[in-house]
Amino acid sequence: MITLYNPVAIELNKPVLVEERELFKGLRFSVSRRKYAKDGGLFERDVVVFPHAVVILPFISRGEVVLIKQFRAPFNDFIIEAPAGVVDPGESPEDTARRELVEEIGYYPRRLYKLGSFMPSPGYSTEILHFYTAEELEYVGARPEKYEVMEPLRVTLEEAYKMVLENKIVDAKTALLILLYRSIQGAPQ
Repeated sequence: MITLYNPVAIELNKPVLVEERELFKGLRFSVSRRKYAKDGGLFERDVVVFPHAVVILPFISRGEVVLIKQFRAPFNDFIIEAPAGVVDPGESPEDTARRELVEEIGYYPRRLYKLGSFMPSPGYSTEILHFYTAEELEYVGARPEKYEVMEPLRVTLEEAYKMVLENKIVDAKTALLILLYRSIQGAPQ
């Protein structure tokens, strides 16, 4: 687990975790009830325990990226996303990024650049997303998992950016990755 520096927590009287029990164990996540002590009192919080994950913006060429149109069961529909996936036990985020790119779009990246790590829902989830760009892609053939229903979608970075602004990309991790990369690189001339 990554511990992120939080100057506010150092200055405040941080609650102490005194008990944790698992309420539910699912296929991809669990839910725990955590009991904390603070200032002589106790309080509880339910926490979705989810592994770290990666999200990758793969560049086919200087200005062209590969996204995916993927079926998402919670919405019973397809959405446009960047390739992404969960970090398996014992696997580094970089290895996960490489594996997911091969599985989902069929490209092996010779170069990965980490843009940062973000907490998508710190109010209730332990998930941390590691953001990458991938370059120098070598096509090796896609190897999707049996349950994945997706197709690659090649677009320019500017088209992807416009899709975010027009609310055609509604996946928050993908939108943040595209906006972050574009802000780092600057708008095209």
